[in-house]
Amino acid sequence: MSYLTLEVEIDHGRVIPSEPGQLPASGKGLLTILPASGGNTSEPSAPLTLRESAEMRGKLAAWEEDWNAPGMEAYDRP
Repeated sequence: MSYLTLEVEIDHGRVIPSEPGQLPASGKGLLTILPASGGNTSEPSAPLTLRESAEMRGKLAAWEEDWNAPGMEAYDRP
């Protein structure tokens, strides 16, 4: 089974593919509606408090050795 992801616009309830001919003639699918703001789904949040920062640091400490292991810098590059 192969899946297809399409970029579409919705205009008065009609789904319009960004490029013509992308939609199959038939089939089933799921439709996810993104915010009209261009797809940025992350809302700005308040900065972490000192306590929240300390808790997060404690939770991530278990991964510190792996994070700093030789060769892991490759994951920092885009």
